[in-house]
Amino acid sequence: MILVFGGTTEGKKVANLLQERAMPFVYSTKTNITFEETEVASYRYGALNEKQLEAYLIEKNIEIIINASHPFAEILHQTIAKVAEKLQIPVIRFGRQLLSKTNHPLVSYVNTYHDALKLLKSNQTLLALTGVQSIKKLKPWWQTSTSYFRILNRPESLAIAKESNFPEKQLILGLPSANLEEEIALLKKCKIDVVLTKETGNSGFLSTKIAAALKTNAQIIIINQPKIPSYFKMVYDVNELELVISKKTQL
Repeated sequence: MILVFGGTTEGKKVANLLQERAMPFVYSTKTNITFEETEVASYRYGALNEKQLEAYLIEKNIEIIINASHPFAEILHQTIAKVAEKLQIPVIRFGRQLLSKTNHPLVSYVNTYHDALKLLKSNQTLLALTGVQSIKKLKPWWQTSTSYFRILNRPESLAIAKESNFPEKQLILGLPSANLEEEIALLKKCKIDVVLTKETGNSGFLSTKIAAALKTNAQIIIINQPKIPSYFKMVYDVNELELVISKKTQL
């Protein structure tokens, strides 16, 4: 049995591959999503701590883990690495190829939200494209400065924003877009001075976000993608993934 940590574009690709190859798997996400279960595909949701994950892996007789979760799900990555190595279960990390760093005066790369906050200047209007979980992390800034957050239009995300008392009228509901003109229009409409985003690769349309910022003369701060545990076997495309799975299942 294969356990897939998904909830991303990469997760969908993994699920489609395993379904096509009739390889039994469990698709796991942190929050409840729509997932069609089949004869080979089952679904679970909810966060797992180390003890819970270890028990689940043993109970379901998991032989391979495919980690296709979000690159910034650091706690999940560390949990998987620690438990999988303990049980000697191989982990394939189906990740995103990163773009080359953009060298431009308006583009900055940082490692943490704290570092990002230090680059912000008073009276700047911020557009945060870092997800709803970052609302709490950036509270010291948006409590005193005009800020917008683009988040997913789903009950869980809206509840988190409400819990933080973030102004509802400054929420932009929707997904990242590859449409440069739409992104430019958004920055102009909200009179954005600085964009904060994550190093997500083109799955998160990072190149479009950078281009939109530069076209509107806005500063863009990019939080570097965290390092993936060394225990994981990295792959970046479906063909490579299928090859690695085949080798693992033949052992």
